[in-house]
Amino acid sequence: MKASVAKKRENALLGRTEYEIAVEFDGKTPSRMEIRDGIIQSLGCNPDTTILKRTESSFGARKIVARVNVYKKKEDMERIEPDYSLIRNKFREPKGKEKKAAAPKKEG
Repeated sequence: MKASVAKKRENALLGRTEYEIAVEFDGKTPSRMEIRDGIIQSLGCNPDTTILKRTESSFGARKIVARVNVYKKKEDMERIEPDYSLIRNKFREPKGKEKKAAAPKKEG
């Protein structure tokens, strides 16, 4: 996977840098977390303050355009980003969705 910055914008008011990144890949389409991890490695940014906002791809193309926000402080990220975005990026667990233990099977 190869990631290159298409656009970069400093947003001092929100304490973040906003990126538009072109990600090229071979084989199957990478998952959101694989894309996020590849971008973090390419940019060399802190994984605790990086949010993958959106991915866009075209059918048959081996290229994804990703929008990423990199915050200066984790507190700012948690205050500004909506819950669904924090859940998608594995910073929070979904509310009310506790994992249920598998019920034992009845024999006979």
